[in-house]
Amino acid sequence: MKIHDPSSQAMEKDYEISDLERLMGKKDWKNYDDVINWLKKEGDEDRRFTPGEVQHMIDDFSRARDKKMDFVRDPEQLYQKLKKGR
Repeated sequence: MKIHDPSSQAMEKDYEISDLERLMGKKDWKNYDDVINWLKKEGDEDRRFTPGEVQHMIDDFSRARDKKMDFVRDPEQLYQKLKKGR
């Protein structure tokens, strides 16, 4: 049994407000689908995001889209909305 496994930690790591600030600054996002599609295609290529952060963001953005939540670009408001939607 491994005591410290960085790869499993990378898969479990959740995103922070700073990750949303970085993500929202990348493009002029139009809606949740715009963000989700980018995360699925290019999220893992961004070395500043762990696989877990990318997956948590995809899951939370998808949940927000499915609940028809208003799309906001402000990282702090977005963070609160996404986390509250879990």
